[in-house]
Amino acid sequence: MIVLTGAGGFIGSVMLGYLNKLGRTDVVIFDDMPQYEQYQNIGNKRYISFHSAQEIITESSNIECVIHLGANSNTTEKNWESLYKTNVYSTRSWNQFCSENKIPFIFASSAAVYGNNGVPLNLYAFSKLASEQEVDGVILRLFNVYGPNEYHKGRMASTVFHWYNQISDTGQCNIFNDSKFYRRDFIWVEDVCKTILHFVSNYQPGVYDLGTGISRDFETVSDILCARLHKGSKNFIEMPKDLQEQYQKYTRANTDNLKEAGIDTTGFLTIEEGIPEYLEYLKINSRY
Repeated sequence: MIVLTGAGGFIGSVMLGYLNKLGRTDVVIFDDMPQYEQYQNIGNKRYISFHSAQEIITESSNIECVIHLGANSNTTEKNWESLYKTNVYSTRSWNQFCSENKIPFIFASSAAVYGNNGVPLNLYAFSKLASEQEVDGVILRLFNVYGPNEYHKGRMASTVFHWYNQISDTGQCNIFNDSKFYRRDFIWVEDVCKTILHFVSNYQPGVYDLGTGISRDFETVSDILCARLHKGSKNFIEMPKDLQEQYQKYTRANTDNLKEAGIDTTGFLTIEEGIPEYLEYLKINSRY
């Protein structure tokens, strides 16, 4: 049996769907689903039972692993009390439960912990780094994840998602000035799930960058999307003030630790390969 937190969220619901695809329904899931639409992420999934994120399992028998994806992922959140409760305290509780019962623990951290000079740029990133100090398990620093089931994330959804909708509505995508100088490591959500499942079966505690190891600038990504859609142009805009001081200029995963753990990172989809996959979901508004 697998315990999965954040199961109603973007990555969590795809993780649950990926397990179902492999024939696994022995999953106990946790989420408070703060956005109304999130029920659509798990309405077509199979699992043992559904619990509030405020709960925690007390019976440890038959638990193969705890996959802790539940978190407040809002990088602009300024309420530390909320971030502490949702991100730090929750992680501590699950980590303690796993440590006491010798259960493998997989924790989703973030590449946001790197900031621009190795220092977090916002409270969200700090909450992830603070949790990492306490975790005894697999720590996955997720880079820029994109893919189906992120529609409920609002401003925090991927640029691919926002640009697709903007191009569909107006024929243009809004892109920040100087975006050719902003680079990200974009990773397809199913590749994240495959990696997590690898660690379920091959548990090796440590800190791992989870990205493709390839960094692409935002202008190039918008060009790829427009080319695949056969329409769309770039509308350059100023970066909002609340993002200027906390915007990472460059991210690129160091995949050496993943490779040493036995993961074939060459199998990860590039952004050129991932965008067409994503468009198949977006065009018919389907869920993973």
